[in-house]
Amino acid sequence: MREFDFDEVVTVLETNHTVELGVAGATGAILGKSQGVDERIYAVLVGDETTMLPESCLVPTGRYIDPDEVYGGESIKVQAERYPEKGVE
Repeated sequence: MREFDFDEVVTVLETNHTVELGVAGATGAILGKSQGVDERIYAVLVGDETTMLPESCLVPTGRYIDPDEVYGGESIKVQAERYPEKGVE
């Protein structure tokens, strides 16, 4: 499958999973992505909620949103937390 771009508009296919989540048949925008075990997983903004969905549940529409529609320009800074490796003190 092809990788979706950030801000790309997609349609959510109807599967048992997407029906349970209440997003089957909806359109949404890609806000994030990560590599799952078997396929990529996307953070899809549907309405005002973001849902994590596998790429096999998504179909491209050929459209993109303007990022300014989603992001208000505010940002925060967070410090990454480091965890010691097992057996190392």
